[in-house]
Amino acid sequence: MQRPIQSRPELTEGTPVERNAGLNPDAVTPCTATELVYDLRQAGGASHRFYTDVSAFSDRLLDEIDHRAGAAIRAYARHVQTRLNEHPRSLGEYSIELLTLGLALAGYAGAAERTRGAPRSMARMLFQLRRRLPLIKPAADFLRSLITRLFLAPQIDRAPAGDAYSLNRLPSLIRWLQATGEFEHEATRLNNWHSFLCTLPAIEAARSIEAGVNLFHWFEREADRALGGYTRGVRPFLAGPYSRRGCREDQLFCGRQPVEYHLSMVATEIMNRGLRQQFDRKPHRVVLVPTCMRSAKAGGCRARATEMGLVCTACNPACTVNQITRRMRSLGARVYLIPHSTGFSRWLERWQRAPEYGVVAAACMLNILPGGFEMRARGIASQCVPLDYPGCQKHWSTKGISTSLNQDRLVQIVQTGASQPAR
Repeated sequence: MQRPIQSRPELTEGTPVERNAGLNPDAVTPCTATELVYDLRQAGGASHRFYTDVSAFSDRLLDEIDHRAGAAIRAYARHVQTRLNEHPRSLGEYSIELLTLGLALAGYAGAAERTRGAPRSMARMLFQLRRRLPLIKPAADFLRSLITRLFLAPQIDRAPAGDAYSLNRLPSLIRWLQATGEFEHEATRLNNWHSFLCTLPAIEAARSIEAGVNLFHWFEREADRALGGYTRGVRPFLAGPYSRRGCREDQLFCGRQPVEYHLSMVATEIMNRGLRQQFDRKPHRVVLVPTCMRSAKAGGCRARATEMGLVCTACNPACTVNQITRRMRSLGARVYLIPHSTGFSRWLERWQRAPEYGVVAAACMLNILPGGFEMRARGIASQCVPLDYPGCQKHWSTKGISTSLNQDRLVQIVQTGASQPAR
């Protein structure tokens, strides 16, 4: 996992997106292919081929994981259900967790080992404060950006010293992931794996960790072959706009390598399979879409605020949100706009209290895995649809790009009976 060279620690203010509860439609412009960090579409502007490719590769991945670590995954499944009292998940979802463990060890274990306790604790405290006290969020994010640039980020991808597969390495790795604020839910799953591995003899635990790391390296190579065409823009983005940004709160989030996008792609497919039957049993549907999807021609979105979220008022016939709202209405589903990923948890609390609803969440690719983990943890019957490309002015484009998704895929998901058997 090669990381971009860190640029000078200059401070930048970022954008007022979160302050304004989403993108200003007047600020967004149509997208061009050269600006896109990832793009799921093929010639003709459709992303249908992507869903065929990711489904086929997910099947292959699950077979590989079962061959290499099937016994460990089944033992882990029994542990989290009987010892940690967690509701059962599909074996495919547990497989994604093992792959996440391998990614974390391969990419971040060295940084965790070399980050001192004081900066790590300070970063964690600031992340918790910004959640509880929104008024201090700008100041907290400013300090977090400094700590990240000076202490957390510089050691990423450096190999840890000593035994790479030692169980003793996991606690510091989990604390480092929590401190960044970018891996909250991944850290929770890794903590469960640590709990399980502690029940095994040392040599067996080391073999399971080694299997996770080796699987990740296999995945990194094979996913690039199968899905790399959809992430051609990642490395130019890292070498170009990202490298010139300086010190920002989102530097770890935006600095991800192609393999982390690929992991989110297969995680979307596999987690959707695992949750499909539960989703199909819900009598009502709700679709959550990001505000970056609003049309560039809206001239001032007139979305109406309700208790459950922003609702499209059909002010612009060309707006993607308007089109999706009309299609979903014909299927009996409601559509709400969510201002930004940082507010996602707050909106999920409302649907957690409404168990009669199945929730479909549309999100940028890098938000899919943590969002899926969180909805699963909250007991929400959910499905996820990735945006065909990112365009958020806060993270990806200084101009802002109006985003979209595969509406046919969304219709298929919302309709009952389109499930595949979970693996």
